[in-house]
Amino acid sequence: MDNFIETLTSKDKNAALPEEDNYFGKLVGSWKLDYFDRNISSSVKGEWHFAWVLEGMAIQDVIILPSRETTTETPHPLAEYGTTLRVYNPAAHAWDVAYGYTGKIIRLEARKQKDMIVLTNIEDERRKWVFVKIEDDCFHWQNVTVKDDGQWHVNADIYAERIQ
Repeated sequence: MDNFIETLTSKDKNAALPEEDNYFGKLVGSWKLDYFDRNISSSVKGEWHFAWVLEGMAIQDVIILPSRETTTETPHPLAEYGTTLRVYNPAAHAWDVAYGYTGKIIRLEARKQKDMIVLTNIEDERRKWVFVKIEDDCFHWQNVTVKDDGQWHVNADIYAERIQ
């Protein structure tokens, strides 16, 4: 197992990844989070861990809802244990993204839009995941559906604080 982890993970980004396209680098580390689902009026505490992988040309994460320290025997309606692989695409100057959890894989493309990172679902461009703000010690993420009139309906928010 040590060989797998050693060959998967990287200490830093690859020099071939341009700094202007390094959208996700600030996320590397561990975060505690509050997840708020606006559609079902429910919330949960969670954790999200990010690392450089694949010779520094990708970032992978693991999101855990509820967090391991707050999980209970009773299943939470927002329970999820998933991983995202974000691989830099130099031809597109964007990121190819795959998110998976039990029974589901979602493909997205990530691009910078003003100060936000917008991940658009490949199968349904109305579905977006948005890093609204990423700072050194906190970030804000949203799950969004674009309505017919172009307005964004926010389905869920994550507010995260760095723990490592």
